Parts: sequence; structure tokens; C-alpha cells
Amino acid sequence: MTIAEDQEIAKRITQQFPDIKVECPLPNRIDLECPPSIMPTLAAYLRDVEELDHVTSVTGIDYPDTNSIRVTYHLSAYAKPAIRRLVVSISVNLPREQPTMPSLLSVWPSAEFHERETNEMVGVIFEDHPNLNRLLLPEDWNDPPPLRKDFKLRGR
Repeated sequence: MTIAEDQEIAKRITQQFPDIKVECPLPNRIDLECPPSIMPTLAAYLRDVEELDHVTSVTGIDYPDTNSIRVTYHLSAYAKPAIRRLVVSISVNLPREQPTMPSLLSVWPSAEFHERETNEMVGVIFEDHPNLNRLLLPEDWNDPPPLRKDFKLRGR
């Protein structure tokens, strides 16, 4: 995949979604930033038109200084060899007090465990996710999510 091909995909995304931020910081990389409300529409477009067929990771980062949590999905394609090396990230900023966004599980089934982990470790609530049960932490966990900056280790 060439830089021109990256730019062409980025141009199509910008034309379809003029209100989102689109950057190509490196070859084979497109970074998108959008509000949570358009995530499902953008995700469906990326799956159906750009043929990005799976989620490779979902991360959440706590920013207490700006009172926000940033959630980022990393996407790629297995089925389309021409763009297999391309990585597209979609990021959203959520309010730290109530970090809620639509689940993308209905678009990409591969998001299931990634969203569960982000829910458990950062406290992001993925609306319409069918199973946000514990994945890594003990069932009796009552402390704040461990990847939040205000989490304190016991005994310290």
C-alpha cells in the first residue's frame, strides 16, 4: 500500500464524514477522531466500504487533567490483501464521570473481549454490549478500575 492509497482512503472518509478529524501520520496509518454518536455509522462504513473487517485492539486512557477518557479502536483487514498492512484507528473522547459509548460489537464481533477489557480496566460502559461481565479481575472487585489514574494499590 502506498502513501497515495492511504491518502485516497482518507479522502473518501473525509468526504463521507466531513465532521471528523482525519490524519495520516505515517505510511499505512490513518487516524480518525469523532464523537461517540457517529461511531456505529462510521464503523459500518469502514467495514462495508473500506473493507476493514476486524478490530485488532480497543484501548482506553484516563486523562483526569482534562476530565476525559479516550477510547481508541485499531482496525485492519484480513480479507483484502491490498490493504492488509493498513491500520486505521478511531478515537473518541468521553466524559470521565460517565464514560459511555455505543458498542461496536454488532459491526465487528472481534471487539467483544476488547470492549469487555476496556470496561473492566478503565470503566467505559459500552451500550448494547451483551456481556460486560468480568474478564480479568476477580468477581468481588470493588475498587475503581485499575487503569484509572485515581486507582491506589492497597497497602500503599
